[in-house]
Amino acid sequence: MNTIRFRKAVAMIELIFAIVIMGIVMMSAPRLLSQASKSSVMVAQQEAIASVSTNIGMILTRHWDEQDTNKSIRPPILVTKGNVDLSQIRINGKPTGNMKGMPALSSRSFLTSLGKELNATVATDFTKEKDYDDVDDYNGDSAKLGNPLSTDFTTTQAGDYIDDSLVITTTVSYISDNPTSGSYSSSRLNLNAPFSSASGSTSNIKSVINNVKSGDHDDELGVDVTLRAFTCNIGTYKLETRSF
Repeated sequence: MNTIRFRKAVAMIELIFAIVIMGIVMMSAPRLLSQASKSSVMVAQQEAIASVSTNIGMILTRHWDEQDTNKSIRPPILVTKGNVDLSQIRINGKPTGNMKGMPALSSRSFLTSLGKELNATVATDFTKEKDYDDVDDYNGDSAKLGNPLSTDFTTTQAGDYIDDSLVITTTVSYISDNPTSGSYSSSRLNLNAPFSSASGSTSNIKSVINNVKSGDHDDELGVDVTLRAFTCNIGTYKLETRSF
């Protein structure tokens, strides 16, 4: 009596299906690799944007000028060579402490609590103070993340970054406060391209430009991001007190 034995084998249809699936996977591999590469680039860019926006936000919390940092007096609106409409009103040559349109009892004044005027720091003196208590102190700083020059962060506080070659450079300058159309007494005015040109003298607007650039990459993984902000000479407020 003949005995028929069956052995397990791969049917032709199963083989065909396996080949088709392998082909689909191989065709998808380049796209998956490309998507992974794009994701890495996006993560690096987001990291750079987050770092530079945090840095510029921190700078804008500082005093407008070195003259504002004296805690013993009320920081005033500083005297500048900016637009005349933003100047202090004088009567018979004497300062009133007020600006056009400012309420007479406003706490924002051109005079300190000691009744004195203070001039804004000229741009050539921006780098002389490095205690980082006003925005001017950051001018010219070039700090590598993880080892910044500023005293605001230490190496351990800086955090971990995918690209540890990121370098943040800061530029602070006066920009023109002269409207290109309208005036400060009109309901509408325009200031064209305020960040493209620095003012040759003190004005009532300072620009803060932060650039973050990857120092080790010049390929598609490299980043070069610039954020611009401005801060104005408006003095400070005075908290109202009440006795009970």
